[in-house]
Amino acid sequence: MIYRLTALLLLSMPAWAASAFPLVNSTAPLSVDSLVQIGFRNNPGLHETEQDIRLNAIGKVNAAGQFLPTASVGANFSESHYSTATFTNPDGSVSAEGRTGSSRSSSQDLSASWLLFDGAQRYYLYKMAKSQETINNLTVGDARKTLARTIASQAVLVLTRQKLHELSQKLRDQRQDAYDLAKARFDVGAVTELDVLQAQIALGRAENDITSAARDLQSAREQLNQTLGIDLKSDYAIEEFGDATPFQFELDNLIHSAYVNRTDLEIARLSSKVARYNLLRTKQNYLPTASLGATWSRSQQVDGTSDAWTLDPKNRYATYSLRLSWTLFDGFSRELDVVQQRVNRDKAEDRARQLELSLERDVRDAFYALENAYNQLQITGRNRELASRTLELERERYRLGATSQLSLRDAQVTYAQAETDHLSKQLEYQSNLIALELAVGMELR
Repeated sequence: MIYRLTALLLLSMPAWAASAFPLVNSTAPLSVDSLVQIGFRNNPGLHETEQDIRLNAIGKVNAAGQFLPTASVGANFSESHYSTATFTNPDGSVSAEGRTGSSRSSSQDLSASWLLFDGAQRYYLYKMAKSQETINNLTVGDARKTLARTIASQAVLVLTRQKLHELSQKLRDQRQDAYDLAKARFDVGAVTELDVLQAQIALGRAENDITSAARDLQSAREQLNQTLGIDLKSDYAIEEFGDATPFQFELDNLIHSAYVNRTDLEIARLSSKVARYNLLRTKQNYLPTASLGATWSRSQQVDGTSDAWTLDPKNRYATYSLRLSWTLFDGFSRELDVVQQRVNRDKAEDRARQLELSLERDVRDAFYALENAYNQLQITGRNRELASRTLELERERYRLGATSQLSLRDAQVTYAQAETDHLSKQLEYQSNLIALELAVGMELR
């Protein structure tokens, strides 16, 4: 029975694991926008970032609540028992009679306090809470932008690997045709057996290329599914990207847009502002504080345990206080706090300035890379057409016996390289366009 239960649990484990992530299967092509929405719903990393938004409302309420008085109420019910021994002097006289007894006490209290003045510490705390709310929202927005661009980049890679797989199958068919043609020509004595063997070797390599391309495609799909947060076995078609359009971006406009739309730059500036608020708040420790307090209490104690605890004690007390406090010297703790917060402020400002300096460089690098990829894409497109025409001519010439097997293989290799180069440049163009979108902080298509 135990062995059967263990086997059942082991067989059930894959089902448990699969149920944790949704399985997406679709024969209809999914657009990149659809994939992005799937990622927004299921990506664990994004969900982790979004958890900070839950702190926004309570953070502001807590900061505002620091201006309000505090109050507490308490009640105490206790019972005590005691016993003392009798002490006898050496002469036999009794110095203290032993006693035993018990008592019960009841008390309730209500206290309230209100901090009237602490410099502007609470004001700066509230300002920091509002800035932190904005930072949390911007962080989630930045994570969404990054995830969307990552999904788009991986979708482009899947489409490219899919085209490379289709190309490998097409090249295999061409090698098969060349092999069949070589055998036919060998049968009539037009070529030697060497041509047949070389064609067969080329066909075997093409078969291996198909296997490698299929594995690369599977790996790219699983990587995309992992980013989407779905079952790795999900299988769906992806909608084709548009062709590369004529390059028409204005570099100066892109740089200006980056200063406006880069979320990480805005977060850095807000973090610098929070650091300044924190420094100002710390400086308030040099000022005195003033607070009001009030305590109302009632209590009653009775000897013995015959009387029950009471909710209406007879003894009543009330205390009211006004407290003024000014720390004159604390062993330079305040000085250390101020210097530490000043260092934090300077670091935050330096990080913001560094990001501003690198922002324009990021946009320029991505712009030039995209421009270069577009120009090279035009060249690889023309090379692809020329290689295809050359291969067709060499195949026809070989069929007629006007060229050698070596020349045909050279044409096949040239065609395969031209097709691969063109697909690689298409991937590079789309990847650089996505990189430019990340550098600018907005969608450009």
